[in-house]
Amino acid sequence: MPVNKREKWHNTVLRMPVFLEKIVAVLLLIGVVYGIFNLILAVVDFGGTSFDVYIENLMSTAFSVIIVIEFIRMLIRHSMNTVVEVLIFAIARGLVAGHEKPLNALISIIAIAILLACRKFLFHDFDFEEEI
Repeated sequence: MPVNKREKWHNTVLRMPVFLEKIVAVLLLIGVVYGIFNLILAVVDFGGTSFDVYIENLMSTAFSVIIVIEFIRMLIRHSMNTVVEVLIFAIARGLVAGHEKPLNALISIIAIAILLACRKFLFHDFDFEEEI
């Protein structure tokens, strides 16, 4: 294969994962729109459930939508900051919307504190570059 064709093939292969990530992001965005619609329905439908169940369902749906939105940002921006934010939101969802045992809640809080400390002390300016 001539060098020019090989370089074109190489560049195409290198661009393919970025293109596929964009497709996944668009599909997830469609899911977010559906999730927001379900969230609106959950807010309106107070119906025959108890307040505790209503709030739990509402928080679970809201956190799921937020996590997917952050995941889409992570796919598009490719920065360490967005990866840490997705992890923080995922752990926080378990804390707020789930019924964890006290030891699991403590481990989740420690994990969030470690992620925040890593973000503050270990990240450099170039870790935030793609976010601008």
